[in-house]
Amino acid sequence: MFNPANKGAADRKGKPSLNTIHVNVSLYGSISKYLGGTHVAMKVLEVPEGASKGDLLREIGIQESERGYLFINAVLCDVPGLNTGDGQLLKDGDHLGVFSIDRIWPYQYRDGVNMSPELVTALKKHGAMHHSYSHLKDNESNPSTIE
Repeated sequence: MFNPANKGAADRKGKPSLNTIHVNVSLYGSISKYLGGTHVAMKVLEVPEGASKGDLLREIGIQESERGYLFINAVLCDVPGLNTGDGQLLKDGDHLGVFSIDRIWPYQYRDGVNMSPELVTALKKHGAMHHSYSHLKDNESNPSTIE
């Protein structure tokens, strides 16, 4: 999928990584089309060592506006409209689950969910989990990335 010669992650010296890892990707809802699904798609993808969640999502072709809830290894990392950034590095064997924006995760299941430290920090800054974070957006270059 990734072409280390011109895409994907680089090592710490800026050279393209030639080592690869395998990431289990599950897409739910309308975004499953990016991996050949209709409602659900699951696939193991080979990516360069050092690839981030953003690298993988861009390579698959999923636009940020299409993403809803995003989990890495059953840890909630992003919620609709509250993207904590695309820099989280993936490791061999990671599971990335992404729900399309048109699929809701029932609110009653959200209490007590395991969250990434970045999301915990963002929620402390912006308050409890909401159904929408559009009120936080402004004219920044990446308006839905909250730090």
